[in-house]
Amino acid sequence: MTDILSRIPSATEMPENAEPTRVALKDSRWSRRSLLGTIAGVTIASGLGALDLLPWSKPKAADALTEWTDGCHGYFNSSTVCTPSSAVYTNNCSGSWHKDDSSHWSGCGRYKYWPDTTSCAGRNAWRWTGSVARRKCSDGWYMYYDCGGSNTNITLFSICRTAI
Repeated sequence: MTDILSRIPSATEMPENAEPTRVALKDSRWSRRSLLGTIAGVTIASGLGALDLLPWSKPKAADALTEWTDGCHGYFNSSTVCTPSSAVYTNNCSGSWHKDDSSHWSGCGRYKYWPDTTSCAGRNAWRWTGSVARRKCSDGWYMYYDCGGSNTNITLFSICRTAI
């Protein structure tokens, strides 16, 4: 153990065979490569900073109703896009519009779809464009006959939700 400790140099006494450290002094002038590199870096940083001032470099606004706002402004929810979630969302689209189909209105298993032309100020659809959703929602109704239960027509609010 004493052998290892004896080999550690002292912080206060200089060793017997110590040589001075050789430090090369560098010329204080810039080389051509350093100067051109600095100029290029400053130019690129200035250009990127200037791009921040342009209108299209600004962050986008939050998703918003972009069409047919009167009467439909409460229908956006970032998780469901077309609300309310209690609406029927399946088999009710004809292309990107709500289905208008009463061809299955016979017998016990009858059902039909029709668009609602009175909602959204008579426009039947609304759309969102933005980072969260790009959707068109066309609303209407779905009716079916409850054969095994109440033996009555049951009508449900229905939304055709399509990507745009």
